[in-house]
Order: sequence, then structure tokens, then C-alpha cells
Amino acid sequence: MKKLIRISLLLLLAAFMLTGCVSKYKKIKLSSFELESVVPSSLRSANVVVAVGIDNPAPSFEVRDIEATVKQNGNVMGLVTCEPVNVDGKCNRVYRIPMQAQLAEGVGLMQLLATYKGFNPEEFTIDLHARANVAGKIGKDIDYKDVPLTKFMKK
Repeated sequence: MKKLIRISLLLLLAAFMLTGCVSKYKKIKLSSFELESVVPSSLRSANVVVAVGIDNPAPSFEVRDIEATVKQNGNVMGLVTCEPVNVDGKCNRVYRIPMQAQLAEGVGLMQLLATYKGFNPEEFTIDLHARANVAGKIGKDIDYKDVPLTKFMKK
């Protein structure tokens, strides 16, 4: 009987500890976002590096399966992917994240150059999918649809 009570108390204590950790994950914030470089790798793709500031009061975690679709006025312009990113726990740090960008089918180099010349960030939105994993196993899918590009640029 004593063993059952001990196990029940330990399970209750573990549940309270996990609840505290979950609330800390909800407090994670992007503190900055900056496009560092864009280097063309072919006529339809480029290597991109962004600096993302993350204020993480929670334990460390990994973000993987990162894919973003960039749209201009609802038309898909390209796809951006990157390798997994390990976010350190309980710190505010800037991460340099290398990405690969590829133009969508039907989008030509001349159209991209015309967009660059008359760049208006209010015309662009991003659909983002990623998976955040804690301890390699426990995870949550992150999905955002039609997030304005200006939301990232104001940081």
C-alpha cells in the first residue's frame, strides 16, 4: 500500500513539473530577424543565411522538418528549407541559420528581378511548417498560414 502511495505521489509531482515546463515553452519569443546573405547557387535556387534571435526561458529543444512557402499576393514564389536547429535552453541568443531557397514552378528569373526592384513587403506572406522536439522524442508540429512578411521585418 505504501508503495502505491509513493508511486502516485511521484506521478503527481512529475505531472506538476511537466505542466510548469509547458508554460515556459509558451513564453518563447522571436527577439530579432535579419536576412544576412543571399548567394545564388543556380538560376532557380539560392543559399540564404538568416540571423534569428530567440528568447527561450524553457529547456533546450530541436526544430526540424522546417519548410516555408513564400507567396506574393497569394501566388507561390518559392520554397525555403533548412537543416534542423538546436535551440539552447534558458537563454536569449541569435542563431545563424543557413537555408536553401528554390523558385516555384512558373516563376522565372526576370519575374524575381522585377519583384526585387519594386519590393513591397506588404505583398508577401509565408506558410511555415516545422516540428519542435524535446529530448528527441516528445514533439509538436508548428504550422502557420499566411503570416505577413512584415511581421518578421519589424523585429
